[in-house]
Amino acid sequence: MKIDGRTITPNRMAPELYSDQLSLKITLMNLPGAATSTSYWEVEYQVVFVPEQDFKKNLQEIRKAGKGRDLRPEYFPTRILLATGKFDKRRLGTLKERAFLSQGIPFRNKIPAEQRTSFPSLMTFFSVKIFDGKLKKDIYGSSVFIVPPFEKDSNPNHSLAPRTELFLNFFVAENGSLYRTNSRSASETTEWKPN
Repeated sequence: MKIDGRTITPNRMAPELYSDQLSLKITLMNLPGAATSTSYWEVEYQVVFVPEQDFKKNLQEIRKAGKGRDLRPEYFPTRILLATGKFDKRRLGTLKERAFLSQGIPFRNKIPAEQRTSFPSLMTFFSVKIFDGKLKKDIYGSSVFIVPPFEKDSNPNHSLAPRTELFLNFFVAENGSLYRTNSRSASETTEWKPN
């Protein structure tokens, strides 16, 4: 399997690709009514690890049952819970106030050695509710982002590095539409730049 020009051998033991800990940064990049005192933001999240050997099989079973459009943690029975939480924020005037950071999420030691293979899935499930005081509108969203436990290294040798950070970013447009991404760069800006 090739990812960004790198060849990854499925189901190969790869403990070097697992960081000791993860962090999760959740950012509300933009909200038209951010300065309005009635605006608020609520998020629930769950980060799980699904072993490589089970992920594809689980997805096939989910699709066969007609549930492929709405993935849920319970559809992955061998998942390992890494983090769960919820928060609400009422002060949203600045980007810093619209950010939430959970650090020190144990990772490597929660994964059995025999499951530390080359291509499992880290899944971040989320549910978000936003009230925009300027638009006078409730905005809802829920979904999942799926990433491997590694990321591209800046090394020109096409090497991979253990992933240490996860991101959830939300952008509310002037018409109340909700956009989302899991890129690092989006967590540091108030502008929506699709791909």
